[in-house]
Amino acid sequence: MERGRTYVSYQRNPGFCDRVGSSLVGILVGLVLLVAGSCLLFWNEGRAVQTAKSLDEGLNMVVKLPNTQVVSMENNGKLVHLTGELQTDQSLNDPEYRVSVHAVKLNRVVEMYQWEEHVTERKYDQGNGETRVEKEYSYSQKWSSVVIRSNGFDDSINHRNPGSMPVESRSYVAPNVNVGEFILSEGLKSRIKNFQQLRLDHHHVSDRHDVKVFDGMIYHSLNPSYPQVGDTRIKFEYAGISGKSQIGPQTVVSIVARQINAKLLPYQTIAGDTLEILYEGSYSAKEIFGKEKMQNSIFTWAIRFGGWLLMFIGFTCLTSIVTTLVDWLPIIRDVMAMGVCLMNLSLSISLSLTIIAIGWIFYRPLLGFSILALALTPFIVSKVKNSSSRRID
Repeated sequence: MERGRTYVSYQRNPGFCDRVGSSLVGILVGLVLLVAGSCLLFWNEGRAVQTAKSLDEGLNMVVKLPNTQVVSMENNGKLVHLTGELQTDQSLNDPEYRVSVHAVKLNRVVEMYQWEEHVTERKYDQGNGETRVEKEYSYSQKWSSVVIRSNGFDDSINHRNPGSMPVESRSYVAPNVNVGEFILSEGLKSRIKNFQQLRLDHHHVSDRHDVKVFDGMIYHSLNPSYPQVGDTRIKFEYAGISGKSQIGPQTVVSIVARQINAKLLPYQTIAGDTLEILYEGSYSAKEIFGKEKMQNSIFTWAIRFGGWLLMFIGFTCLTSIVTTLVDWLPIIRDVMAMGVCLMNLSLSISLSLTIIAIGWIFYRPLLGFSILALALTPFIVSKVKNSSSRRID
């Protein structure tokens, strides 16, 4: 790590009126975030329900193909499940470096050794209405597959990167891929992405004097062990071994798709989704749909968390005016901030659960109403407590 220059500046702390103004702007931002979070959750539940119904529909009608070497017209137009080895009619080649592999995909990944700038900012309250801000710049070198623009560096003269890659990255995909007699669609090929590095040796570049092979990669460098800014290295990755290959056995895949003659294409479900599934390995139809349901569940919960977070931040922006009005009273400010935070947490969770429940009521009523009851629990508990307090009084 190479240290650069350090800058010191002073900022005036915002006054009470400035903080109130920022809180009023925060109210508008909070409303936007609440709407965005609600829309995101509503869309996500509709998508999750549709996907769940499509997967149930597919599992109930999928047809197992016992032999991939025979194309039966009885299954034409149906959703089918098959397992077999990937096959391609020719190997993939990178003409520039003469790398060849019998696989479905081959990637040439180019990285360049470059400068990277780091900015560290520290703030110190001076106690007189000002804040001291220190910005420190430092520089390190790293391999990167994208060009790091050095024009905006604080010290761009001594830390300059090339403006472009001397060699471009490239991807190759086999045009024809089969499992037995069945031809894979582009969508199925796109799901073959378990890439592994192709370890190169000196015979790949034996007649080239401008490159070196080091640690299984090709280097444009005088000394790969001690690279300089501007040096490049190239590694090759492959996915889906097919045909006769020295790098390993053929890749076995399990597929669920629509059979149209000898082609495997997307299947449109009544629920609204398309089914075009491929997994590397040997899996039954039940296992494949179980994996898809698990992925749907993980994705659904990730979006739910994002929607809830937007709502929580939205409620926090809406209520920021409350803590701003009392922030000159430290003890009251801290107590008020804790209470407002708990309220925002409760409101965001309840609203999120309500939207989630609405999405599931018509598909799975018991689950939907259970979630709705959970969403209303804080308000029911609050109502009961208030009623008890009035009786005591």
